[in-house]
Amino acid sequence: MTSTIGHNVNAEYRSAGAELGIRERYVSAEFARQEAAKLWPNVWQVACRVEEVRRPGDYCEYQIVDQSILVVHTTSGEIKALHNVCQHRGMRLKEGRGSCNELRCPSHAWCWNLDGSLKDVVDPQDFDPKAIEPDALHLPECQVEVWAGFVFINMDPAAAPLHEYLGPVRDRVERYGIHKMACTRKRSTIIDANWKLCHEAFIETYHAIGTHPQSLRYLDDTGMIYEQHGDHGMHRIKPGNMGKPSARLGDDSYDRTDVLLALTADLAEFDFYNDEDVAQANALLETVQELPEDVTIGTFFAGLRRQQAEAEGLDLSAYSDADLLAGELWNVFPNFTIPCNAGNALVLRFMPNGLSHEQCIFDVYYLKLCANEAEVPLMEHEFYPDWRETKIWGTIMTQDFTNLPKWQAGVHSRGYRGPVWGRPDGNVSNLHRAISDYLAK
Repeated sequence: MTSTIGHNVNAEYRSAGAELGIRERYVSAEFARQEAAKLWPNVWQVACRVEEVRRPGDYCEYQIVDQSILVVHTTSGEIKALHNVCQHRGMRLKEGRGSCNELRCPSHAWCWNLDGSLKDVVDPQDFDPKAIEPDALHLPECQVEVWAGFVFINMDPAAAPLHEYLGPVRDRVERYGIHKMACTRKRSTIIDANWKLCHEAFIETYHAIGTHPQSLRYLDDTGMIYEQHGDHGMHRIKPGNMGKPSARLGDDSYDRTDVLLALTADLAEFDFYNDEDVAQANALLETVQELPEDVTIGTFFAGLRRQQAEAEGLDLSAYSDADLLAGELWNVFPNFTIPCNAGNALVLRFMPNGLSHEQCIFDVYYLKLCANEAEVPLMEHEFYPDWRETKIWGTIMTQDFTNLPKWQAGVHSRGYRGPVWGRPDGNVSNLHRAISDYLAK
């Protein structure tokens, strides 16, 4: 497939008109089949967290479209990624998550060790000896690497190593301490929209104007910074713009208490800040009104975060106010978004729901920096087939979840020619440029 997007990845891109051919990427089953054949088997992607395979014998099934990969913690302490299929007749060996001491087929009981080596063939005398030699029947492996507590896999044995694939992402993200954080919770749900459309909603802030209007009370969304780095993208709020109303509101006189309440209410629901930070801020609401004019709400709240971290045995003094309020947000190609925030992080993953190209599995990983490893809580798992079952998502995600199915319906319109991208859509256009490159191989 030839890319319809003609911009240089390192240059700011603005559409000269509607981007023809992009609309079909959200609604076409044939395009989803191309992704299944050429994108997902050839790209680094997050399969699970190390907390999900923390002990020898632990396994976690990762499913992407029609492929099933088994991430296994072996008895020797390695993490392996094995194609989850019996070499006899094609039965899947395991489902979901669990712990075991062998991988035995539930159909004919052929068996493999946790490292993928052959353990047992039932009635070997009934088979050609060469066909059942251990080397011939070793479970096929994927490349597997761990970074920042996430287990990445790549089905392509010739793919470049993960550090090369990530490029500048690794150093820029580790600056916020994400590689030292533990995952305390994973929440998942299903959204009635294509995975790319869901991903796009979290790699730009331009949609805050229409989707999250309440956020403009504490976020000056003008002057957003957007960057593209190879296949990946980054955007962040301009330093100093978090904790003050948007310039779009056109009123310089604002109530500081109102700004702080709006900030902590929205982003505490979103779990972007720790509960302790928010509780401390709310306890000091009266103090806010007495702050000197040169002390912004952002500076005040960042200071509270440093104090709270110190009380927990953590040192966040090296981070700027902007890093403590809202750092860089990286979208790692193809489907992984890391909003960096010193001390804690909220990480998102977007996958097609099996072969359904108009549904997305949406995963949220909640990461936290802990002073003492012994006090790290066990990772909790929550799955909601219908996101409306619970109110835990908070206002911001609920607004996105409400919009996305309508958006998916909208791109079906015969009157929709295709997107018109501008500077705020730089990471979106770069995502599609990268997809085109993979599908053209």
